[in-house]
Amino acid sequence: MVLLSNAGSLLVAALAASTHMAHALPRPQAEGTGSDPQSEQKEGDDCDVMHDRIVCADESSLLFCNHNKWVAFSNCTLGTVCKDGSCVFPESESDVASELPVEESGSANESDVPDVAETSLATDVASSAPVDTAAPEASAVDPAATDAEATDAEATEAEPTEAETSGDSGGDSGGSSGDFGITCDKFKEAVSKASAAISLNYPAPSDKQCTSFLAGMPKGDISSAREAAMFLANILWESDGLQAKEEYDCKDLPDWCAQNYKTPEDAPGQTYWGRGYIQLTWHYNYEAASKGLFGDDRLVKNPGQVSTDEDLAWGVSFWFWKENVHGDAGVQAGNFGSSIKKINGALECNGGAAQDKAKKRYEMYKAILPIFAEGEQPKEAGCYN
Repeated sequence: MVLLSNAGSLLVAALAASTHMAHALPRPQAEGTGSDPQSEQKEGDDCDVMHDRIVCADESSLLFCNHNKWVAFSNCTLGTVCKDGSCVFPESESDVASELPVEESGSANESDVPDVAETSLATDVASSAPVDTAAPEASAVDPAATDAEATDAEATEAEPTEAETSGDSGGDSGGSSGDFGITCDKFKEAVSKASAAISLNYPAPSDKQCTSFLAGMPKGDISSAREAAMFLANILWESDGLQAKEEYDCKDLPDWCAQNYKTPEDAPGQTYWGRGYIQLTWHYNYEAASKGLFGDDRLVKNPGQVSTDEDLAWGVSFWFWKENVHGDAGVQAGNFGSSIKKINGALECNGGAAQDKAKKRYEMYKAILPIFAEGEQPKEAGCYN
């Protein structure tokens, strides 16, 4: 597929794509033509298909011109805001590759610099952001380690990838140490009730999804059944009920997504759009996750495996949680809102444009918590209250 370069090709590609257009960073409107990309436009307003491309609908979503009418096109990716017909990071577009701090009072996904890609899917959540790969804890092994040392490090991994296992596990309803009494039966019930809590109909998870979730919890430093419930509620929202291990848009427009997520550090022929249940994006996130999980750069060399390997889809999600959410004082105090703030605070907390989505996350958490941690009372604080 050729890269979209004019209004006509954009229109054709957009119409051919899935209805869930919500993840790739959209191209800005061409300067000096058509409508002002920063002026207020509403779905259904008139536009000029020969000149207009994309404009901001509000702080977090965009419209594109179709048959001389503005129609819904895309949500901005995680941690970005809509400005001049394009999704940009709040501080400065030029700071994205060079300044990736993890805040003391918020994550790299918050208003300064985001961390991972969030999938909006059926629920319209935004989706993507970088993590600071310079953080010392991002690597489990010295990058200069010998091949033998790297092999030893990989052998100590808590859970092998799907490619290293024999296949799906059977329907197991029992637990093992470190799973806080959470079983596959409870996991499946939690997904079902969380879905119903926000009036959606997520499909029942597979046995493999369950066993990979249970086995992966140590990677996220999950310290209680309550924290496991927080994690699952957020992941269900991020992944459209565990249906999306890869950005929907990028399956339909791979060349366009590859261009939007391109950085000078990319490995030749590889693309780093949202994959895994947390929708990990950008080269530096893949590199940090790879070093954190394996002590090498295997996910940089082959990022596609994050969406095809069930264990890796969970693994990068637990890695992100450990690096960016787990250690937050509010999270450890049981404040569910604090976990939202660490993941997508810029858009969903403190008056952000997508605060309604944070409330849906909380509704799912309230449905999951009594299944995982009977007797625990949910705490909403930490995001919008």
